[in-house]
Amino acid sequence: MFLNFIVIFFFSFLVPFGMYLLSFFVSFKDFYGAKLSSYECGFDVVKKVHVGFNLVFFSIVLLFVVFELEVLIFIILIQGDFYSLLSFFVFFFYVVFSFYMEWCFGKLIWFC
Repeated sequence: MFLNFIVIFFFSFLVPFGMYLLSFFVSFKDFYGAKLSSYECGFDVVKKVHVGFNLVFFSIVLLFVVFELEVLIFIILIQGDFYSLLSFFVFFFYVVFSFYMEWCFGKLIWFC
């Protein structure tokens, strides 16, 4: 029985890795400078291609995703059993603790 799990585990990593290597060696690669620059309607690039990202916006998005997951888990909890109740509370306490730690470290000053 345990040998079956080892074989399945081995092939579950071997097959995707082999497919990745096969696609890497077989695929057509075209390296020239125009592919590395951004396309702005045929005009030359005005600014840098890679513009910095606002971390405050990123933090808001992460908070939204985490609390949205919490709502989804709460909806699943309505028809769940003890295991779903336990997983909900573990996730809920993790979210509350993470929120408290971000607040204590001063990452949510803009939020209040």
